[in-house]
Amino acid sequence: MSELRALWTAPVWGATAVAVVVSLGLVARLWMAGAAYGALDPSVSALTSLPSALRAAAWQFATLLGLLLTGVVVATGLGQTLEGGTWGALRLFENRVGVLWARKAGAVLALALAVQLVTGVLLWLSTSVFGVLWPVRPRAVPPGFGGGAVVHVPPPVPAESATWSQAVGAIAAALLVQILFISLAGCAAALLRSVIGTLALGIGPLLVTAPLVMLPAAPFLPHRWIADLLDLPSEAQYQLYLWNQAPLDPSPMTGGFALAGAAALAAVAAWAGLRSERALRPVD
Repeated sequence: MSELRALWTAPVWGATAVAVVVSLGLVARLWMAGAAYGALDPSVSALTSLPSALRAAAWQFATLLGLLLTGVVVATGLGQTLEGGTWGALRLFENRVGVLWARKAGAVLALALAVQLVTGVLLWLSTSVFGVLWPVRPRAVPPGFGGGAVVHVPPPVPAESATWSQAVGAIAAALLVQILFISLAGCAAALLRSVIGTLALGIGPLLVTAPLVMLPAAPFLPHRWIADLLDLPSEAQYQLYLWNQAPLDPSPMTGGFALAGAAALAAVAAWAGLRSERALRPVD
């Protein structure tokens, strides 16, 4: 709990609030547009179900919003600790670097889980309110286009609302993706020992390589692995879920194993970098 409380700084809660507001804003924009048109995208209309909303929040924070939030949390937590020189003081009380790194990573992961759950509940509540205040009214087609009779578009029905097992599976998959994000940011912090460097190196590579998902190299990119593992709807990417519109390849197990391996490698690299930091440093 002490590690989690230490993370809850002004930059972290500010970034958390922005991420939650952006998630709700994306849903509100798509709902308003769909309600005015008379038809909602199934990925939006399904959010009136709590399991679907929790699954959507997990998807949201396993993609770009989650990456940005994790980068800020690790940078202001571990990055600030290294830049400020307090990492050496911590090692005087606990010289097992693996324990310190596990505590830091566990606190960030717990925060990510809490934000996902809160966002899921807020998505469910907000779409329920939208359904009352801005109901979807099917548009009537003029008689000239319907053979003399007025034709009504059938009301949109969610094609597939998530079950509780699917919601739990999505949350578990999102936590695996978050472990990758945390490990990459932690590795950046261990290498550069600065807040800005952690943000740049922890977030930058995944952002600049996102356009490569449309090339033959896509199967070897973590962007594609994430889309496969989460089974992200292709049509909702870059609309409801800020990701790369990677074409789906029905191999979630492959994506999961690839992500787990990449996260393990990054976590070990972060541990090695943190271990090289001396407990006491001479004063310059």
